[in-house]
Amino acid sequence: MAVENVSSSDKAKSRANDLLVYSQKQVDRVVSPPTRQKAYDYVRTLANERPVLLSFVVFQLALSLAPTLLFAGFVTTTLAVSLISALMFSLFWMGIATLVLVPTLFFTFSIALLLWAWAAATFFAGRWVYARLPFGVEQDGKVVAKMYNGDRKVIFEKTPDIKAGVAEVKE
Repeated sequence: MAVENVSSSDKAKSRANDLLVYSQKQVDRVVSPPTRQKAYDYVRTLANERPVLLSFVVFQLALSLAPTLLFAGFVTTTLAVSLISALMFSLFWMGIATLVLVPTLFFTFSIALLLWAWAAATFFAGRWVYARLPFGVEQDGKVVAKMYNGDRKVIFEKTPDIKAGVAEVKE
């Protein structure tokens, strides 16, 4: 049985190599290798032809990058905090409004239920009373009295056209 002796520096080198390979894959996903090579060639050409301009740009980027990234982080954090604060503020007041809404809906539901029960009871009572009246209205508009022996007597009969009757009298 052979036991492999792997030193901690070999492990660290292996992990660093794995991290480099993973990083390279991620960069390849964002910027393709031909595009990246074209940018490297442009920077190399610029360094050979205009080294002063390239050094100016590098110093500007190097010194401006940290404040720019800090500002971007500040803006992002401020937006996140304000959105979370607005959400929490809105949820708080929605909860307060719900505490007012629920009893109000209970109260209005109770009143609506009582009014509906009153209207339904009035309707059924009116129908019961109307069914027991000694007179009624038929579909053709005649008001008929109900006699105790079951006969019917016409009390009022609607004439088909009152104006026509008036015109006949004038002629």
